[in-house]
Amino acid sequence: MRYLIALAMTLGLGWATVQPAMADDCDADQASMNACAGRDLANADADLNRQYQAQMAYLTTPARKQALKNAQIKWIAFRDADCLYQVGKPEDSGSIWPLLRAQCMAALTLQRVEQLKAYVACRQEGCPN
Repeated sequence: MRYLIALAMTLGLGWATVQPAMADDCDADQASMNACAGRDLANADADLNRQYQAQMAYLTTPARKQALKNAQIKWIAFRDADCLYQVGKPEDSGSIWPLLRAQCMAALTLQRVEQLKAYVACRQEGCPN
């Protein structure tokens, strides 16, 4: 049993050291471009979540928190629908579709991040709160 655990850990560590090198070559082939675009989207989404949580922490009333939550849910639906409009369905684009979708979603997500950063930075009368 110990042998199996050690083997699994060794293989896992070996894969972990190879994986970042492969992920950094974003122009190697379509799969690597898709993976890198997916990683960029995940990073943008993590930033979005940080900014959203920062604004939620600032809001003091349940009504304002619910309003932001509702706006965020509607914004996500808009982003997804807009990117579907821009890049079409998977069957319309082939293997490049994941790349196009991730790039569109990341671009719109970064725009939303900037909006939320402005809310967080504002903190004065006339700002959303």
